[in-house]
Amino acid sequence: MSMINNIINDFKKSLKGKTARQTIILYSAQILALFLGIFSSVINTRILGPEGYGILAFFLAITSFTVLFFRFGFFSASGLLIAQAKEERTERELIGASVIAAFFIGVAYSFFILLLSFFIDDIFHTNIGWILRYASFILVILPTSHLVYQIGRGTNKIEKMSFFNVIPKVVYIVGALMLLKIIQIEPFHFILLNVFSTFIGVIVVIYLFHPLFSNIRKNLNEIWKKTKGYGFHIYSGQIADETTYELDSIFITYFVTTTQLGFYSLANRITSPMVGLSNALSTSLFKRFVDVDRIPRKVIYYNFLWLAACVAGLTIFGTFIVNLLFTEKFLPVVPLILPLALAAFFRGMYQPYTFLAAKGKGEWIRNISFAQASFNVVGNFVLIYMYGAMGAAVASAIACFISYIFHVYYYRKWMKTLLIT
Repeated sequence: MSMINNIINDFKKSLKGKTARQTIILYSAQILALFLGIFSSVINTRILGPEGYGILAFFLAITSFTVLFFRFGFFSASGLLIAQAKEERTERELIGASVIAAFFIGVAYSFFILLLSFFIDDIFHTNIGWILRYASFILVILPTSHLVYQIGRGTNKIEKMSFFNVIPKVVYIVGALMLLKIIQIEPFHFILLNVFSTFIGVIVVIYLFHPLFSNIRKNLNEIWKKTKGYGFHIYSGQIADETTYELDSIFITYFVTTTQLGFYSLANRITSPMVGLSNALSTSLFKRFVDVDRIPRKVIYYNFLWLAACVAGLTIFGTFIVNLLFTEKFLPVVPLILPLALAAFFRGMYQPYTFLAAKGKGEWIRNISFAQASFNVVGNFVLIYMYGAMGAAVASAIACFISYIFHVYYYRKWMKTLLIT
């Protein structure tokens, strides 16, 4: 009984700290974004139907997949340099240099999407090429959306970063409701609105960080040096891991249909928010991780309890959630919830191990990503070919479990180095 009281008292004490406050703020923003996202999904599914929603989901899958290649390690390097900076002015100058780099990367990405638009319909047997051509000019901002997260956790200004979870969703919903009164909605309109919403969110949040555009050449050189020694390892791992992880959406479209992709995307939308608290906690701790030698044990313990409770809740209430929000037409989503909840469980469990990134262990993180990527390629191809969307969900769960095991392995390797020194 006394042990339980100690745990409760320790938990109450933890809630009063700065990290807990920042975690709650960020996660509250994520929860608000979740409800806004669900509301936008309700609008999307009811207006577009399964077929139209599948087209929207395919556009988002293509852009989220291809943009992963347009980071080159600059953003990860910038985030670590910002976290290591001891003065606010240095942080702001690094942010300014990062924004400049992100702009040129965005221009390259925009031209890539424009070129891709002329070939994509022949590859995937869709009619989305003309939409990509129209959207390509606004998509110049998409790579910068990945920089926002790095700046937020590097500066430890979680409150400002939290706005990025909410602003695009609000803009999207307001815009969608306005469009419903003006025109007959097609997937094209919601796709452009989605890109425009991201554009507004990025511009507003970057402004809130008050970047300084001085000493640009010096700071770009610093970012480049950090990219070569750290960022490129992270980038190569991200390319291997995240791009192969995104193959599920591509393979579902190729082997099955965009309608099945829509079901799979909805199941992901329902289960992925459970990772939000784990991610918010790890983000709030990132700058602190730079100066400490280990992850606090209670962080891992509380994280496990939260994720386990989420898996149980989603398994029990999954049918009710789908029926209530998306109508009976989307009941094929329900069987996908359990395996994707397990995937989210393991993805949440390895969030605190961003500790390794704070320690500059780019090569270790790259190796973890390579291990997960190896299964992503084989698992997604084989299981999706055999079982469709359900195969994709099972492959995701296994891949996230593999990543978790490797994160634990390298963290224990780090702890052994402390004993040696």
